Amino acid sequence: MENRCLPKNLQSLNSCFWPTLIFPTKKNIFLLVGLLFHLFGFGQQVQWAKVYPLEKMDHISCVAKTDEFIFAGGYTYRNAILNNYYKALLVKMDLNGDTSFVRDLGIPGEVMSMAVDFEGNLRLNVKHEFFGPTASYSYFITMHPAGFVLRTDTFPGYRPDACVMGKDSSLIIVGRKGRSGFPGQYSMYFRRITKDYVQEPYVELNPGHPNCWANRVEQLPNGHYLISGYVGSRVASYEVDSVGGNPVYHQWYQTPDFTNLYSGYAGRLGQKEWIIGAEGGPSFVGVYDSLKNNKWLKKEIGTLAPPQAMTDGSLVFGYNSQVLPYEYFYKFSSDSVLQWYFNVRDTVANRGIPGQVNVLNYTYFDDQSAVFAGTHRHDTGSPNDTREDPFFIRIANVGTPVTSLFKPKKGTLTNETLAPWPNPTGGTLYLKQHFNKAEVHVYNMAGKEVGSYQMRFGQPIDVSGFETGVYLYRAVIDGKAFSGKIIKE
Repeated sequence: MENRCLPKNLQSLNSCFWPTLIFPTKKNIFLLVGLLFHLFGFGQQVQWAKVYPLEKMDHISCVAKTDEFIFAGGYTYRNAILNNYYKALLVKMDLNGDTSFVRDLGIPGEVMSMAVDFEGNLRLNVKHEFFGPTASYSYFITMHPAGFVLRTDTFPGYRPDACVMGKDSSLIIVGRKGRSGFPGQYSMYFRRITKDYVQEPYVELNPGHPNCWANRVEQLPNGHYLISGYVGSRVASYEVDSVGGNPVYHQWYQTPDFTNLYSGYAGRLGQKEWIIGAEGGPSFVGVYDSLKNNKWLKKEIGTLAPPQAMTDGSLVFGYNSQVLPYEYFYKFSSDSVLQWYFNVRDTVANRGIPGQVNVLNYTYFDDQSAVFAGTHRHDTGSPNDTREDPFFIRIANVGTPVTSLFKPKKGTLTNETLAPWPNPTGGTLYLKQHFNKAEVHVYNMAGKEVGSYQMRFGQPIDVSGFETGVYLYRAVIDGKAFSGKIIKE
């Protein structure tokens, strides 16, 4: 089901919304609310928006955060060895968007993906390209948040397009590699680097197609990894176990005209639904039920800002097009109801930053805000045009991503940081902050124990058999007790 009152350009507002203003029926009042969402992005609050104009092109590809800082990676043409090559770029900011540094890393290439490990250090994955793609290889860099390099490793040339820190403190990297035995063809891959920096072999993932590419990896509650991307004209995924074994392939979507896609994404949306998305002609985002049936699909001409599943059952995604309104973000519920609409270009222009914006990545905070990161450039022909510049905007009320449970949290365990999620719950919840082992007891309000669990981080607490109501829990970790309430819906 598509929401047909979401115009692809502002000219279509006349036919869709003018009747609302003329005939104020109950139905039209709802349409008027939709118009206000569309024009003004109600529910959204811009906390800050900043661009860093530099003398040459600087492109942002990925973003991550610690408890105190925001980091963004990409590439820059500043100080490049030759005009045709670029150097890896890293930007460090505080939580208000003020920069600590903007520097190249001295490596010809691009920071394609990054993560923060359980020690609070950055794990940067750099695609190195110099003197042509035949000489390509990758750097995997461990960096202290202060900016000094702790460790550098190199590997032969596979693109590190996405990564995630596993619950066992391993770094999981996925992307594209040359297909074994088939020159000029490509496969998805999975690579695990252990906590002790042991480099385990690449796992090649290919269903027999010449053009496969992994764009996302996330860890599932069962400890497995979901790797998603595209296989020619299909959105596809592989689920592998914690070390990359026993791959299970699934095809999610096939383009009607069999044209190839440029990216592909799949992910969990709660316990019974899934999200998909891809760039193509057109790009699209949709929701599938637990039986892999399409519930709805929204298509737009333009590039796609990757969709993100949220813990409230909604998904956030964006499009970038060459027509009004250019760069825009949506939040939809799983049944395709618009929750908010946010026009990035107009918003930043109203804050004194006119020009084109392209958001490519985002990182989330515990207060449900998010920093959207990408590139900005002045409109073509502007005398102030510095080509692409780093751009960041922090937005309130975005939500909490499903994958936030498995992002490492540094610091001392407390009742607040450990608190079960999601809460209230319909049946399954998790303790949020990382730990090795826990003993969890659940009691009803009369003090009777109704559940007991021995668990590791990421394993579920199943209360699906409990009656609706309020319960108390007590978790013992390393001899220290934590407690709170659980609401069973």
